[in-house]
Amino acid sequence: MNNAENSILKVPQFLQNHAELTRRGITLEGPIKPFVVYETSWRNAPHIVVKILSPESQEADISERLQADIRSPNHAIPSEVIPSEPPLLLMPCLSPLNCVGLRTKPLSFVLYFFSQIVEGLQHLHLQQIVHLDVCVNNLVVAVNNSMTLDRRVELGKIYFIDFQTSQQLQLPPGIQPAITLPQSQVRPPPNIKQFDPYSWDVYCLGYLLRNRLKFHCLSKPKWPWIACRYIDWLIGTERGCTVACHCRPTALRAHQVLTVIRWAVHVCDVLGKIVTLRKTLLAPRIVSI
Repeated sequence: MNNAENSILKVPQFLQNHAELTRRGITLEGPIKPFVVYETSWRNAPHIVVKILSPESQEADISERLQADIRSPNHAIPSEVIPSEPPLLLMPCLSPLNCVGLRTKPLSFVLYFFSQIVEGLQHLHLQQIVHLDVCVNNLVVAVNNSMTLDRRVELGKIYFIDFQTSQQLQLPPGIQPAITLPQSQVRPPPNIKQFDPYSWDVYCLGYLLRNRLKFHCLSKPKWPWIACRYIDWLIGTERGCTVACHCRPTALRAHQVLTVIRWAVHVCDVLGKIVTLRKTLLAPRIVSI
């Protein structure tokens, strides 16, 4: 291993000697994202992540705002900002979104999975916060909370992370004009450099849900049309709006419609079970003599 590789894998000295981390007995083992995010050993509880925050970003302010009430519909990960130079963000180390296996799950579960993400985005937008980098890498899930020892973590709940490029806006959805987009993991449409930030989050949400639906449909002959139509509606047809965008729904409207879709799918499932049960009960029985 050369010196460059060693420096990437090494925990910075200032974190090793950080007074508040030492006081709390937090010993970092290595990087999740070199130079930015570090973790304690997964062998020891609690499994903690420490993120070095950029003083130029709004991440510290946004994270603190979202801790006022971490119950649903809030899906921001429980965290704590340690004021220092630079500021640090402490949070439980949860599992990546890919840990939720959708391939063998019924459509009703997939839609519930979707609803958590849409609900979380809706909550951010109601607080006039835009994430601006909604993607599979910026969502985690609590599949096993036994190692976190953080009572704020709810088993099975999906959480948003990484508010590095997020912004707090003065105007709500439907009024906010387009802004120049920061760098994100989702590519904008060709030749589009400005986007209504709320609409951009919904656009990215559509691609995220399409990515997850793909895994659900790997072993199925066709994709569920109602989920496909819903996702296409979220992605919309971008026209390069410079004012408040109406090429796709707001997160609030997206959540309302998804709630109706989930109800409809549930009713269809119940009716299907009733029909199956009726056929079973009315099927002729062969009586042996």
